[in-house]
Amino acid sequence: MLSQRFQLPDAPPALEQRTPVTRQQRQDALKQINDLSAALDSMPVLLTQDGEVICSAGMMTEETSLEHVARTVARLWRDGSNRLARELIRFEEEIVEGETERFSFFLYSVHISGAVTLTLGWNPSLSLTQLRAEATDVKTALQRIFQT
Repeated sequence: MLSQRFQLPDAPPALEQRTPVTRQQRQDALKQINDLSAALDSMPVLLTQDGEVICSAGMMTEETSLEHVARTVARLWRDGSNRLARELIRFEEEIVEGETERFSFFLYSVHISGAVTLTLGWNPSLSLTQLRAEATDVKTALQRIFQT
């Protein structure tokens, strides 16, 4: 029998549940994701809710790119909305509307609360183990910020 730590939850995440985000929560969350991005050599980190950016940190600063990644992550979570998993790992390759070049990226995303997710633009030079460990600490802090 698996220990409690490794068991999946009984129900999928409540991705349809939008959480009102206060100014203070946004500031507290921004500090957490800035620290995470800094710990991971300025990798892009986004905190999103149902396709909308709550706050972001790291190298990806172009607003359209942030919005595109936020929409992509929302779609990926919705596509798997019946799954019990609380994390996803994907390689995405798309052509951004209005661009001629392909946009390729690895995503590591964890569920925080309701429709709120934390996503990292994963650089494959970092191990998944390191990425998960760093994200887990921030996930716990963000869950406290959003009081789940």
